Amino acid sequence: MDSKKKRFTRLDLIIVLLVLLIIGLLIWMGRKDISSNNAISDDNRSVSYEDYNGKKIGILTGTNMEKESFVHFPNSEYFYYDGYPNLNTALENGSIDAYLGDEAALKDIHSQNPNVDYIKKRLKTNNYSFAFRKNDENERKLCGQLNEFLKKYNDDGTIPEMYEIWFGDDDSKKTVDMSGLTGENGTIHLVTTTTDEPFSYIKDGKNVGYDIDVTVRFCREYGYALEIGDVDFQARIPALQSGKYDFTTSMNVTPEREEEVMFSDPVSDGGIVVAVRSGDLAGTEDASEDMKTEAGETVEKKGFWDTLIESFNKTFIREDRWRLIVSGIGMTCLITVLSMFFGTILAFLVTQFRRADSRLANPIANIYVKLLQGTPTVVLLMILYYVLLGKTGLSAMWVAVIGFTLNLGAYGSEIMRSGINSIDPGQREAALALGFNENQAYFGFVFPNAMVNIIPVYRGEVINMLKSTSVVGYIAIQDITKMSDIIRSRTFEAFFPLLVTALIYFILAWIIAAALKAFMKRLDPKTKKRRIKGVKTK
Repeated sequence: MDSKKKRFTRLDLIIVLLVLLIIGLLIWMGRKDISSNNAISDDNRSVSYEDYNGKKIGILTGTNMEKESFVHFPNSEYFYYDGYPNLNTALENGSIDAYLGDEAALKDIHSQNPNVDYIKKRLKTNNYSFAFRKNDENERKLCGQLNEFLKKYNDDGTIPEMYEIWFGDDDSKKTVDMSGLTGENGTIHLVTTTTDEPFSYIKDGKNVGYDIDVTVRFCREYGYALEIGDVDFQARIPALQSGKYDFTTSMNVTPEREEEVMFSDPVSDGGIVVAVRSGDLAGTEDASEDMKTEAGETVEKKGFWDTLIESFNKTFIREDRWRLIVSGIGMTCLITVLSMFFGTILAFLVTQFRRADSRLANPIANIYVKLLQGTPTVVLLMILYYVLLGKTGLSAMWVAVIGFTLNLGAYGSEIMRSGINSIDPGQREAALALGFNENQAYFGFVFPNAMVNIIPVYRGEVINMLKSTSVVGYIAIQDITKMSDIIRSRTFEAFFPLLVTALIYFILAWIIAAALKAFMKRLDPKTKKRRIKGVKTK
């Protein structure tokens, strides 16, 4: 067959110009100074949190910041975000005008990201305590031990000294000594959120933070070993109530939470403040000293390539953060491959059940498919992890594999059934006429031919499953997306971590698509080379 040589046409030129235009627009938008456009302050007065009533307010999902936002900003529009990294990005790019946060966390955020500051006047003073399951004798005993520990080390000055270190500016002192956790009295399972600096975060690939330091010292004092699980903030209490964990790192004590969990004595105190763009505070009494200095000076802005190089260094090189990315890739690939293997087997079995002439197998399989198709993946994972399999001791990775296996089994069976139904019934009838039995006709003729139609659609479903694994962070798994969140919580960079995450998913999807395409070619009789003696085929 003659192949027609493709030429560079006007349409190709238009596409190239559009792509370049879009890239340039994105770069321009990324460098645009949002704070100068939205600043509400002037040099002659102080900014107050009342100035933000009626503006766009961000809310940290699962916290009491929601209630306080409603009280102090009743005329505002509210937007919900998971974690401080997402809130900071939204604040910097102008998606929101302010958000409420813990004073200690925002002080640390400002020290690393001068673009985000906060109004120094507290909206509310809070106590922060560890949380335990209610109505559990072992938990009550453990809480009592922790209270004894906190009293002892508060009295001798150890806790105040730790507080000064973790909420201070000397980063070199912020280390956790994990030695001496003998475990003769068992293992403590702690659930935390590793994007909650300075309480709990990842530094040099290790769990650190004020709450982690307190917990490690407590475990060393009472002879416990320690295992740490990482979930989003709003999932901490469900994770605790599932029985998988013994207690959580500190959180604000509120009447609503006291109904659900048992709190220890306060481990620290602080307050709720309003985070705003630093440009809003420039020249006011609430502005940090560095912002006041910059307000009266001409600050030299870095060039695009300098900013790009600095972002690359912060994202990958500093603290060997590339190791987090590699670890996340490994976990994502493991979950995807295992789920694809078991899910394909399950899909095939469910397909056979749906084709069976049975009063039980057929309706049960149909109900299973409809039930799984109507359940969002993240909800399915949380039900499995926090409810159905909460007390089995099964690792979060295997819970994720079970969840995605069930999901792929349902959708895969629909794809297989459609592919089988697309085969001309005459093939089965011809096989039976030649003396083959029902099973031989199905597995020898119908199903192999159906696979040619199944694989292209099934390939898309597997790729969709790969992308869906990005939600496993809800059940304490550190996959690619979760590692990206951890990096952003330390660097406050959105561009590189998110870009690399998207690129990694693209590469993995391309590899899976290429592998399944090669497998399809081996199955398709039309693509196989027929070797005839004395004749060469191309």
